[in-house]
Amino acid sequence: MSSRFYLPLPTHPDGRKDGHARARRRKLILIVLGAVLVPFAVLGLYQAMPLWKRLEKPLPLVPPENRYLGERVFFRAGAVGSEGIGSALQHFKQSIVLSRALNSTLILASERSEHRYSTSQIYNRGKDTALAINAQNACRLGDHVPKFYRRRLVRGLCAGETWAAEEMEVIRTEMADCTSIVDLDEEKVRPYAAVKPATDRFQSTEDLTGCVQEWVRERLGHATPLERSPLTFPPSRPVTVGVHVRWGDTAGVFSHGGFRGSMGISNIQRVLRDIRAEMGQHGVELTVAMENADSDVLTQLNEPTYTLLDSGDALTDLQALSNNDFLLLGESSYGVLAHLIAPPGLSIVELSGHHKYGNTTGFGRNIVFMNRYKPESLRIGEKQ
Repeated sequence: MSSRFYLPLPTHPDGRKDGHARARRRKLILIVLGAVLVPFAVLGLYQAMPLWKRLEKPLPLVPPENRYLGERVFFRAGAVGSEGIGSALQHFKQSIVLSRALNSTLILASERSEHRYSTSQIYNRGKDTALAINAQNACRLGDHVPKFYRRRLVRGLCAGETWAAEEMEVIRTEMADCTSIVDLDEEKVRPYAAVKPATDRFQSTEDLTGCVQEWVRERLGHATPLERSPLTFPPSRPVTVGVHVRWGDTAGVFSHGGFRGSMGISNIQRVLRDIRAEMGQHGVELTVAMENADSDVLTQLNEPTYTLLDSGDALTDLQALSNNDFLLLGESSYGVLAHLIAPPGLSIVELSGHHKYGNTTGFGRNIVFMNRYKPESLRIGEKQ
């Protein structure tokens, strides 16, 4: 019996094999297979073009003119998750980087948070109603930036690597005539420390917060400049301190003076003592942000006077928390946002294994981690 994978061809009635018929049938099979497979092969090459096309044609010396600059919408159709506004950011950092690289305005599809507010509405900041999507020549981002390639490209852009800038120039040229851009990808969040081996850390975007800080400040920052004189050392006015206590989605997770995602009580008390000793000549004004505040927990702070932020308006409370000279924070993503949009000052952070604050020193805002903290760290504005 034949060991071939196809069935034997028919024979003449007298039992002789018809060689000519077999040849004709094989030829016909090859023609049919070619007609079916060639379009798929061409499509596969087209999808891979951004990876190698830069090698075969010169890069434009001048960025191509974009007739839709300032008006073109980058519509993120993929979900951003139902978490709070801090954690949701982890789901669309790539979209932020790519939308800015493509000279377009990012708008998120409608998404509600488990905290009973619309995450997308907060981040869109009115741009979803102010801008219309021009679908005349709408382009899918995935046709130009394959899903398997976008994480590496984004990390390269954030790191300022030459190859990524050159690749992005090619993609910008390809998409210059797109009247709008649709991003269908859903970014899966992988914590930086969870990616093994360490050489594959490009798969995470947790440590790219600094790369999107300017965009976050534009979307979530204060609409009007803050009216407060810069802090000097020694200070000439009361010092303001903001403390974030993560509680809304972790209520009850409290033991041995520690919070999940916030600075521990003992460290909060320690830093507040140091602030009063080093910078408290004109007083210290304390603000505590705690969703679904628990008075029994707040009592353990041992602070008789403070302003409590628990209005139910996530953005308003975030802005009020950030508006302080000093911020006492943990690894909570909400606290990270407060740091990102804060005015000039110092954020003191208790952290364990996360990289959310990577490269976020800027806009006059500095950061020090508790394992390197000392009272002298508080002397911001000190004349050298």
